[in-house]
Amino acid sequence: MPAIYIGTRQSLPDLQRNLDKEFSRVKENGVLIDIEPHQLGRYAFIACVLSDAQEKDGKRPEETLRTTVSSIVSTLLLGDVSKDFVYRMTRIDHPYLSKEEAWLLCDQVISSLNESGAERRLARVQKEVEDFLRENDRIFLEGFLRFRLKDYFFELKERLEELIDNFLADKEYQEFIKLLQYFVEIQEPRIDEVHVLFFSPEEFFLLDEEKKPLEQKYLRQVLGEEKGEELKHKDLLLSALITLAP
Repeated sequence: MPAIYIGTRQSLPDLQRNLDKEFSRVKENGVLIDIEPHQLGRYAFIACVLSDAQEKDGKRPEETLRTTVSSIVSTLLLGDVSKDFVYRMTRIDHPYLSKEEAWLLCDQVISSLNESGAERRLARVQKEVEDFLRENDRIFLEGFLRFRLKDYFFELKERLEELIDNFLADKEYQEFIKLLQYFVEIQEPRIDEVHVLFFSPEEFFLLDEEKKPLEQKYLRQVLGEEKGEELKHKDLLLSALITLAP
């Protein structure tokens, strides 16, 4: 009987569960494939054996097996295998992220790539896998993704870094907002009301509740002598508002 061996770094139950799920779909089309699990060291291998060795739709048994396994392997490569790879990269390159944050980013990477060109990408990967299986009866999923699908692998890495940059920027912003809320809550107002009058993006005047300009001397006492020199105009304005009338 023709057989193809699929190897992975995943645990054997995980691989077997994934294959069972995929093979149950093709079973509906009359293609029956038996799977035989093997554990070789820390790597799991599954032997995929076509149980019906008769020609089907004009195809020889080995051709039917290769086409079926190629389709299933391609789905795994673009799904669980990619997700596992992204998770590992995230934990190694960005250890400060929690496990929950790493998995969240994995889901975002995979889903974002599937938003555009998913069918074309799947067809391209399936052709790569099928061509490989014409010459080989063993395929190691992680190695195939890393070395045979280099363009897609680097696409995963680039998308991950892009999403991490966005994630960290948003996290920094949320932390800033929390800090700002804290200062607003504990700060006692020095005056009841402050009006901001802009003359240009970098020039503004502060007025009190009676619409009278606040004196520079008073502002220096409140904000400190050097703050106006060290901070940008928008930072200086924010600092003034929080200090004077939070």
